[in-house]
Amino acid sequence: MIGWFTVIAQIGRLATLIKKPDPVFLLPQVEGIHRYLNQATWYSLILAEIMTVVGAFIALPFALTTEKLSSAEIVTIFLVTIVNKADWMHVARKSLSLRWGDQQWRTRLEYWVNPLLASIAMWLVNPYVGLVVAVILYLAVIVYYRGLAVNWRIAVKAEQDRMYSVYRFFNLFTDVPSVQGNTKRRKWADGLIRWLSKDGQPWSYLYARAFVRSTEVSGIVSRLTLLGMVIVFLLPAGWLSTLVVVLFIYLIATQLMPLYDQYESNVFTHIYPIPASQQQADFKQLLAKVTALEALLIALASIGWQLNVGQMVINLIIAAVEVVLLSRFYFNVRVKKLMK
Repeated sequence: MIGWFTVIAQIGRLATLIKKPDPVFLLPQVEGIHRYLNQATWYSLILAEIMTVVGAFIALPFALTTEKLSSAEIVTIFLVTIVNKADWMHVARKSLSLRWGDQQWRTRLEYWVNPLLASIAMWLVNPYVGLVVAVILYLAVIVYYRGLAVNWRIAVKAEQDRMYSVYRFFNLFTDVPSVQGNTKRRKWADGLIRWLSKDGQPWSYLYARAFVRSTEVSGIVSRLTLLGMVIVFLLPAGWLSTLVVVLFIYLIATQLMPLYDQYESNVFTHIYPIPASQQQADFKQLLAKVTALEALLIALASIGWQLNVGQMVINLIIAAVEVVLLSRFYFNVRVKKLMK
């Protein structure tokens, strides 16, 4: 519990929305930017408190299995959680200052140590002592770090880092242009490329290699497949498991479409002595193989933690039918649209 309540205090960051400023324009407006940052701190705090309280609510049932807590103590635990997050947010606010901005090690230390001390007092002594410790630390942060001038360089970089972390999260599920992946040698993927491609077909090889090498497409497909496997494995209801299997197969299939134009900007591919129909056929073959593989994995995972073999077999049959329908109809329609 101590570790969990220390971790959930890290959820939610300070959102200032500050971009690269014109110092000549902004430097005379120090008072105005202080008011703005105070508003941004409270706005960020409200959103962060909601997520933190949800995290505490998730942990309480586990705590009640080993601890006898009264209603007042449960309320106190939530108060400690709220104060810990407020402490964290004000530490983040002082990290944007001229005086403390260059001492990020101190900020990171306070991010973890302050909620850790309050959590230790709360669970090893009692929640009331934990609340007292949390309030003392919070007041100390407010009093000690007051009246600080803004470091524009650090404030801009902090907001850029925050937005990049948000983009990276969404990049797990869709392509985000501002997040670029890295290309590196993957020897383990040689066998996968041979399976996806067809001998004597240049476009088949190019599309197979593009799928494996593209961190955007292959990364999204692999993450969505893993997410779908976890969800269907944990779902108890059979009909809901089948619905999720169908939805994830379709969702992953749609993420493969950008591969068709992967080599459009390469002038040499336009002089290949290969008809356009062969390019379309090779692309649809890749789509069918990738979709069939991820459909098989998700359907197998639907056996669930209860080891429901019957439900898994049903999902395998439905997944196979969906892959056939996608290959015969959906892919043909989408490829024709891409050719226009």
